Amino acid sequence: MFVIGSMPLTHPSQSADGDPGKKYEVTRLDLGHLHPTRSGLVTIATTVDDDVIISSQVNVGTLHRGDEKLFEVRDYRQIPMLASRHDWTAPFIGETGAAHAIEDAMGITIPTRVAWIRTLLAEFSRITSHFTFLSWVGHHCDDAGLENAIATAIENARRIWQRCSGNRIHPMITRIGGLRIHPESEWQPALGEWLDDANALVTRLRTALDATVGVRGVAVIPTNMIDRYGLSGPVSRASGVDLDTRRRTAVYDELKWPEVVIEPRGDAYSRLATLCNDAAVSSSLCRQILDRLPSLDGPLETRLPTAIKAPRGRTWTTIEAPWGRAGYLLESRGSTTPWRMALRTPTFANVQVLEAVLPGTRVDDVEATIASLGWTLGDLDK
Repeated sequence: MFVIGSMPLTHPSQSADGDPGKKYEVTRLDLGHLHPTRSGLVTIATTVDDDVIISSQVNVGTLHRGDEKLFEVRDYRQIPMLASRHDWTAPFIGETGAAHAIEDAMGITIPTRVAWIRTLLAEFSRITSHFTFLSWVGHHCDDAGLENAIATAIENARRIWQRCSGNRIHPMITRIGGLRIHPESEWQPALGEWLDDANALVTRLRTALDATVGVRGVAVIPTNMIDRYGLSGPVSRASGVDLDTRRRTAVYDELKWPEVVIEPRGDAYSRLATLCNDAAVSSSLCRQILDRLPSLDGPLETRLPTAIKAPRGRTWTTIEAPWGRAGYLLESRGSTTPWRMALRTPTFANVQVLEAVLPGTRVDDVEATIASLGWTLGDLDK
């Protein structure tokens, strides 16, 4: 049994399938002190023959947040604040996705300036999220300097969020139809400087990844598995299937997408390299938006009634989260709270496919496999 995370086992003598008569060996995987998997416990029960995994079963359920049930007892103004918490590596994307679903259900068109700033902050969130997962490269290479550089970048990003929103981790600035942020002059210059450092860090990460041993040819995901397991984002692009939903939306259509070198081999190396590419692309998009914002004017909020009620019906919206397509299913019966609001989280698909790609993988390659198929427990076990 592989145990991922820093939490202790509740019943260390219990077998994987609940049979106390069976014996098994527990291997704890540590992907580094910055890696999101460290915050909680996921177990993978495996059968191993001659150092090769024959079968695997991923066990989740340790951190059931219950977000979908909590949405049902929150009014629409409160929901983005709650959605900010299910993926703590990119909380702004979570709250923006929930607001987008509510706005679509109510037929609200957000102001142009709001759309551009939301896009800027979403891409900023994408970079910091990728850095947390790429911290495994420094840990695996035993490069303390690289790990410290990533930690510094994440800490500086949190200081920018504090200037922008007043909060370091969960911004909670998304409003239905708008944003509530501090003046741009307080945080935009710092963001521009941070992007310079981020670009240098991406180059450093890519160099370290190219020199990393034990990632090429590991846990290959062929193209025909992408749709079967609902994979998207960096995972699908690393296998040669581009499902990025951003290119088909407003604001992104007006931006120039930089060319990146894609190696669609479908292995752990390709997935980690795609994270590096995505961070570079997001940095370029942020730069372009920062250059455009001074020419944009207009309100940051939409006037709404005191009591917000979505009309009866069902609405499905998606947003490109750091690990792929995040979906929001909103069903309303005309009241001030949703009858149901369900989340389709991309990292659940990542964990689901682990059971298919781990068989045939050597035990020594399990860590690289998991590092290239990231999750956060709130997003995984919602």
